[in-house]
Amino acid sequence: MLYRTFATATCAVLLAFGASIAAAQEKLGLYLGGSAGYSFVEDDDDVDIGDRVEDFDIDDEDFAWKGFVGFQFLPWLAVEGGYVDFGDVEDGSDVLNVDATLDGWDAFLVGNLPIAFIDVFAKVGVISWDLDVDVSDDVDDVDVSSDGEDLAYGVGAALDLGRLAIRAEAEAFDVGDVDDLFMLSVGATVHF
Repeated sequence: MLYRTFATATCAVLLAFGASIAAAQEKLGLYLGGSAGYSFVEDDDDVDIGDRVEDFDIDDEDFAWKGFVGFQFLPWLAVEGGYVDFGDVEDGSDVLNVDATLDGWDAFLVGNLPIAFIDVFAKVGVISWDLDVDVSDDVDDVDVSSDGEDLAYGVGAALDLGRLAIRAEAEAFDVGDVDDLFMLSVGATVHF
């Protein structure tokens, strides 16, 4: 009896996996997408303002969004790239006014695991970022800009609705000297 139950369950899992691979094969090719959510930034750093060095501490979040294009080569492998805007974050102290904006262009290699109508994915890539910081107090005002390329990675899941998929993901970005930069978003992709 236990053998039959195990054999039946194994067959059901294999059929579901086979059906998900067959459905995923239909989605090979180009896709476009967009997401919106929140970025979370933590940074503790020093800045030269006037004739002194001041410490600032950013622990803030803001609305963030991104647009991207991708190409699904295999049911389990894609590449995608796009633009991401992390919003505007500020220092929470009373000594300085620190206002930072961060955006960038990213490129990812995406590994997919299609399971029935859910597509679980993980991605790793790079981001070319641009950071603009305005630091001021009652006397001085300093603008600091920096840019660079660093690692980016993420995980997520997409609900398959045919050519349309609803997608939720969490991403982390190793941007310059910023201590922590994360983005949580929900969006959609359209497959062509």
